[in-house]
Amino acid sequence: MPFSTNGMVEKVLQLNTEKNIFWTLVAILAFCAMFYMYSINVTIRNVVARENLENKAAELTLTIGNKEFQYISLRNTVTLPLAYSLGFKDVTAKTYITKKIVGFVLN
Repeated sequence: MPFSTNGMVEKVLQLNTEKNIFWTLVAILAFCAMFYMYSINVTIRNVVARENLENKAAELTLTIGNKEFQYISLRNTVTLPLAYSLGFKDVTAKTYITKKIVGFVLN
């Protein structure tokens, strides 16, 4: 039986091709795993950011409610004697504005 290098070369090329396919698939798998971990990381960061924003919004809503309550409380303490003591006076001459049309503009 003569020694054939042609069959051996084909086997080496086939093994080399299979090795390349294997390492390509390993690289794709590693890339997918890294992308998955990155996506989970970004998702968790977004959830935490959203919760922080919701907490801040609730805090601001509470602050606005307190300011409105203070405004209503202060508005109810304003009386006519308090206005006089602060220098306000009654209006003697009242002026009313009518809805009389003076003119119009043509386009």
